[in-house]
Amino acid sequence: MAQIIQWYPGHMAKAFRLMRENMKHVDIVFELVDARIPASSRNPELDEVLGQKPRLLVLTKTDLADPARTKEWVQYFKDQGLAVVALDTRGHKTPQIMTKAAREVLADKWANLAEKGVKDKAIRALVAGIPNVGKSTLLNHLVTKMLQLQVTVRG
Repeated sequence: MAQIIQWYPGHMAKAFRLMRENMKHVDIVFELVDARIPASSRNPELDEVLGQKPRLLVLTKTDLADPARTKEWVQYFKDQGLAVVALDTRGHKTPQIMTKAAREVLADKWANLAEKGVKDKAIRALVAGIPNVGKSTLLNHLVTKMLQLQVTVRG
């Protein structure tokens, strides 16, 4: 009789469990994929975990990818009904690009909140993606820029 070996790393199971538990606290999901290999750098299990949560597909490492192919992939994903942005996560305009794109994705939700009197709500985002697509680079860049802005404002 053949024996079936099941393999699923514990850290991945834990990550998906934590994502499911915290979805109610998140406004939007930033799904990061490598612009050089966008189709194969997506995790199909994310669709089940994320459900109907607003999502922004972020093609990273555009500085390493062919610009013409990246443009084609952006159009392909838009044709699939996804909100998409392509960028170098280390770029100096990354925080502005990400904020603008997230606000566009959340425009309807925020319009409803504005009608209820809620204004200037902070964006709560979950950053997801397979290893080595630039999640840490993006987060470090966003946090560094936000700290610089706070220091400048508090001056």
